[in-house]
Amino acid sequence: MKTAPITTLAVSCFFYLASAATHRTKVAILGGGVSGISAALKLTEEGIHDFIMIEARHELGGRAQNAPFGNTHVELGCNWVQGLGTNPINELAKKYKLNTASTNGDDVVFYGEKGKIDGEAKYKKFNGYFEKMTDNVLKRIKRNLADLSGRAALDLAGWTPKTFLDDAIEYYVWDWEMGETPELSSSMFTVLNDNWTYTGFGPGSDGDNMVLDNRGFKYIFQQEAKKAFKAKQSRLMLNSIITKIEYNKEGVVVYTKAGDVVHADYAISTFSVGVMQHKDIEWSPRLPEWKMEGIYAFHMATYTKIFMNFPYKFWDDNEFVVWADPDRRGYFNTWQNLNAKGYLPQNTSTNIFFATVTQDMSYEIERMTDEEVKQAALKVLRRMYGDHVPEPTDILFPRWHSNPLFRGSYSNWPIGELSQHHINMRAPLHNRLFFAGEALSAKYYGFLQGAWFTGIEAAESISQCMKSKCPIAHYFPEITNPVIYPNTIAKRDIIV
Repeated sequence: MKTAPITTLAVSCFFYLASAATHRTKVAILGGGVSGISAALKLTEEGIHDFIMIEARHELGGRAQNAPFGNTHVELGCNWVQGLGTNPINELAKKYKLNTASTNGDDVVFYGEKGKIDGEAKYKKFNGYFEKMTDNVLKRIKRNLADLSGRAALDLAGWTPKTFLDDAIEYYVWDWEMGETPELSSSMFTVLNDNWTYTGFGPGSDGDNMVLDNRGFKYIFQQEAKKAFKAKQSRLMLNSIITKIEYNKEGVVVYTKAGDVVHADYAISTFSVGVMQHKDIEWSPRLPEWKMEGIYAFHMATYTKIFMNFPYKFWDDNEFVVWADPDRRGYFNTWQNLNAKGYLPQNTSTNIFFATVTQDMSYEIERMTDEEVKQAALKVLRRMYGDHVPEPTDILFPRWHSNPLFRGSYSNWPIGELSQHHINMRAPLHNRLFFAGEALSAKYYGFLQGAWFTGIEAAESISQCMKSKCPIAHYFPEITNPVIYPNTIAKRDIIV
């Protein structure tokens, strides 16, 4: 993304370091997203004020980004408070009176080549199979059985998509949430991740609130960040792209594109798993094989919202519209109506209908021009609603996958990633270089609360290192295969 001028918030609240200089600090926080902010807050709470945060963009917030669109603002990145109750993200949203709307995914209609489809019965049927799959997976977890892909788990529960409507419904329930297909996703961690988020924050935790605040989702995190940058020793480096990181038993040295060098006793890396996989940053020495094994086995999903503003509303009043493409699963599948009741003000002149695409479709969209994307989306809309559908007055969508600062939208636990792999992803190096970010939360990967909690945990570990003794960090130098390969199985072990 292009660097924008420093915001009023940043100018009034933060002290900026001169470029091309050498700096020394106790702790370097690499990245100003949600995990970096929560780490800074925790360090401050622990009485540690000598830290530097290095952020590539012009403002804090990471993937919490919004932009003006029509007569309002839309969220390009994270858009929902997912998991309510005592979820710290929900508590911050309430604290700062963030404008949100409760989302009801069941308020949906379906369209195909011949117009509106009565898909309610099939949709309910799939949800029944999904619940059965959840129960089956929980039983497998209790029995310590091996993980299955989402596709296998759905099939064992009785669901096999046979029509384009089946594919569309499955995409709407699975891919639109996980960002990837059932074939790629772990069923075990999908179920656990969902349960922890929607039942783990006490009474009333089940629910999603969509952020519609013109201040942006980022506002609550930027406001909290002010607490961490009041002390004179605290420093923030914006517009500072990190290019190289050196680490050893003595500390960490960080180099930026502008020529800054930061020497730190400790550092917290908050780079996304996508950035780590793309090697957009040079590590010296290279990250250990055991750590990279876990990083490469994890997935960074891409979730692209394509916002379009029209001169008038021509679509249904429901919150969601699902397009069942006869030829391609997930093709402009999920549409959301921002003019639905409870969302945009009813007297607004803005009419926003937006589509969400994921993974391979997102990659394809990113390679197209805005005009090409608009025409492709319009073609689908006219197949749904007729040739009278007008041209949109505005179109806006991010390119998360190709952006070297992010390389995707949020993580997804794939089939094949073991708990040991994930532990290795999080494990610190020399108790000097620590790691945080939503992907590193075994419970809340893919969610903002995952980023929030891991930032706190990394800061707590550093505080412990500085004040007494570092906590014991476990990792697996080698992960052995517990399965005996077929050609080595003795005949007596084979039961036909």
